[in-house]
Amino acid sequence: MTANRPEDHGGDLAAALRAGYELLTVNRKPTGVAIALAHAARVAEAITVGILPLAEGQAQILAALSAAETLDA
Repeated sequence: MTANRPEDHGGDLAAALRAGYELLTVNRKPTGVAIALAHAARVAEAITVGILPLAEGQAQILAALSAAETLDA
């Protein structure tokens, strides 16, 4: 959706998702797609710092990205 990959951000998934959010919200209000990306970024950050277990977090990230793809269609 935004051409930002974790590899472009040193392997940091949260950073890639935040960059996608920023790209989608430059000079405009956040859309549902952007909001879903921001949510996925927050979940990725929670996994990284150990607040959220990996398996649960992965499921939440996939759900958010699935919602973003549906909204983008």
